[in-house]
Amino acid sequence: MNFWLSLILAGIGTGCIYSLAGMGIVLTYKATGIFNFAHGAIAMFVAYILWQMNAQWGISLLIAAPVTLLIVGPGIGLILERFIFRPLQRRGAGTSEKLVATLGVFLLLVGLALKIWTGTERHGPELVSNKPIHLTPNLIIGADRLAVVIMVAVISIVLYLLFHFTHLGTKIRAVVDRRELSELAAINANRVAAFSWAMGAGLAGLTGVLLAPDGLDPIRLTLLVVETFSIAVVARLVSIPVAVAAGVLLLGVLQSLLTQFNPTVSPLFHTHWPHWFTETIAALKPNLSVLILFAALLIYRNLDEVGEGGSGISRFISRSIGGTGKRRAETRIVIAVVAVALVLLPFMVNDINIAYGQQMLALMVIFVSIVVITGFSGHITLGQAAFAGMGSFVSVRVSNSLGVPVIPSMLIGAVVAVFVGLIAGYPALKRKGLFLGLTTLAIGILSYSLVFVSNIFAKGSAGLTVHRPSIFGLSLEGDKAFYWFELVCVALALLLANNLRKGRLGRILAAMRDSETAARSIGIDLRAYKLFIFGASAFIAGIGGALLSQQAHAFSPTTQFEPISSSLLWFVALIVAGVGSLGGAVVGAAGLVLLAFFGLSDVAPAFIALGALLIGYLPGGSIMGMLQRLTDWLRTPKVLLDRFATAQQEVARNGPAGSANGARAATNGHRPEFVVSEFGERVLEGAQPE
Repeated sequence: MNFWLSLILAGIGTGCIYSLAGMGIVLTYKATGIFNFAHGAIAMFVAYILWQMNAQWGISLLIAAPVTLLIVGPGIGLILERFIFRPLQRRGAGTSEKLVATLGVFLLLVGLALKIWTGTERHGPELVSNKPIHLTPNLIIGADRLAVVIMVAVISIVLYLLFHFTHLGTKIRAVVDRRELSELAAINANRVAAFSWAMGAGLAGLTGVLLAPDGLDPIRLTLLVVETFSIAVVARLVSIPVAVAAGVLLLGVLQSLLTQFNPTVSPLFHTHWPHWFTETIAALKPNLSVLILFAALLIYRNLDEVGEGGSGISRFISRSIGGTGKRRAETRIVIAVVAVALVLLPFMVNDINIAYGQQMLALMVIFVSIVVITGFSGHITLGQAAFAGMGSFVSVRVSNSLGVPVIPSMLIGAVVAVFVGLIAGYPALKRKGLFLGLTTLAIGILSYSLVFVSNIFAKGSAGLTVHRPSIFGLSLEGDKAFYWFELVCVALALLLANNLRKGRLGRILAAMRDSETAARSIGIDLRAYKLFIFGASAFIAGIGGALLSQQAHAFSPTTQFEPISSSLLWFVALIVAGVGSLGGAVVGAAGLVLLAFFGLSDVAPAFIALGALLIGYLPGGSIMGMLQRLTDWLRTPKVLLDRFATAQQEVARNGPAGSANGARAATNGHRPEFVVSEFGERVLEGAQPE
């Protein structure tokens, strides 16, 4: 009995640390309406700063800890609010723009930590000694865990009282619900938001410092806090008491008890479980938080986003979807030049560097799949690595185990990826935006853990050997031949995606993207179209994933389809490049590969993060938008000359504009008057005849 009580106590101590992180996420969302994906990165960064001050600079923990927890952590929150999220709030940014900004902060802090402290695992200092305390003669708890329990209890009570029984709590809720109206009521919204961000970042820093003694690593520590997303969703992102209870009971006690669950032999039936069952349970145990997240997202069918009725993705995309597909002459010239350059690239690089071109083309196909689902229909997808990885994995297994030719196996893998896409698309029937993004992220993590690196299917994370295709007996194993095969696949993916965006289907997708309510009001059945677009995106991603593995001659999930470093990086890179156009897929993939080509792979996340943080200030909202603005600017002299020539023709035909004949001819006998429209704009229109 004491053994199980000890497990429960250990779980309560660990669960309280997770609860701190969950409270920080809920607090930030409840107070600002922003789901802080960077919460784990802030926790990691603050923990590293404490380690740097104490272990490297020799500053006493009595000084370093208060400085780190009371100044550095909240200071990071104040900086983020002032220079990143306040401008977004002022512009009325949607969920997607805020989400991309938090992902940018996430990538930036992780990239900086890797650059400054490298990836070597260290151990942070202990704030409280782990000296054992005897609750009973046989029941022991560490002093550090007891301190955490007391700390969480005090913080949760203070936050609950703050939100429900203080004037400041009322101000916070008012600012979140309607910032402009709260300012009219003499509430300083900036000060309230800054206070909320400081508290949220402070809790993140405290979480990181408490977890650091068990291991201080930029990726590992960040992902540990990412696990607490499940707590926040269980709490519906609004209830701090529920977040505390979920952290303690689900991520703490339940996970502690599961460490003793060994399904090899069933004590109930006195029989052995099948090998696949024991391996599945072994894979699920460390992913309990993801299972909780996925279950909560499926159970809570009506999760409302604070201050946002949709995804808000339309800010990043163009309005040309659903048109005839006609392009300007300049655009056609650019497409032709890029196509010729891609065809001739193998002749311009050596055999070593052609691998970068192959990787670029594979990523282009995957990025096209993200454009299809996010740019065309407005759905946020953070689990695209699941679709790409599933297509690659099934293709490899079918080809290697069953002897199916590579190209048919690629199609089979893409079809299986479609089923995964339909599973991801099911939650989209009821929700959009942040919660759909979290659902796809959960699917990506589960696919990675249960399939890609499992001992059942993939024989661990070591990878599988991959063969390149052949066509009619012609082997494509050579680098140049395979490059051109990839180029054909890119062209087909672009053609398929371009056909999806044109005509009636494109207009339906645009209607769904802009306003689902309006689309339903005119009789559009969105369910079928949502599932279709998820399936189409997954099919394209499956082909791209197969190409990515064939390029490397190996299916290596840890480097190719890892859900955090791949899916999130791909999504943010494409948003920066321009998710609203197929050209953005080309630019985004090329940008990622060019960073690797110039030896900047380690800092690539930081570069992309800076782009994400500055995206709101770019003309056109993305690289493609900026290029479009530049093209318009270059066309301006020609347009002005055309207008000048037209004006000269009008003068020659009707006389000078100042003459009576010219003036009367220009107005058909009506006197022009300025009137004020309902929007307060002055427009020129013909008044009644004299």
